[in-house]
Amino acid sequence: MNYFELDPVHFYTTPSLTWSAGIKTTNVTLKLLTDIDMYLMLESGIRGRMCLVSKRFSKANNKYLENFDEMSPSKYIISLDVNNLYGTAMAFYNLPESEFRFLDQNEIQEFNSMSVRSDSNVGYILEVDLYYPPELHSEHNSFPMAPHHETITFDMLSSYQKEILRILC
Repeated sequence: MNYFELDPVHFYTTPSLTWSAGIKTTNVTLKLLTDIDMYLMLESGIRGRMCLVSKRFSKANNKYLENFDEMSPSKYIISLDVNNLYGTAMAFYNLPESEFRFLDQNEIQEFNSMSVRSDSNVGYILEVDLYYPPELHSEHNSFPMAPHHETITFDMLSSYQKEILRILC
């Protein structure tokens, strides 16, 4: 309260307080996004909730375990709970604030993503169709190349997963 001169009791959530503190300290004037197509494109690209990258099976081998095998390489298993990925992105990258527009057909044809510098004052949000060959899926099983927002339904589960669910519930 002393530093940002913002009273937390006037905010419903910590992210809204953080957002106001960020706007106040940067003195940025945000331009309103008024194009409904731009809004819908951005909204459809939002990813959130739980983000998990895991390996189905891993076996630790280190001096802290009873069955440590000195002849095999040491291996530790760690699970990291990384909070505030959004905040980290906000701290290290320039965020868009104004002059939002779609590229015209000619600009799209001429666009070369490799020529965009990471420190450029102009940024791009790309909406693309990807071809992700099936033969790469197994190789990238632990960390897919193009993650997407998906709600897993019961019908999508394997028979093994359904059986585990039946036992646990």
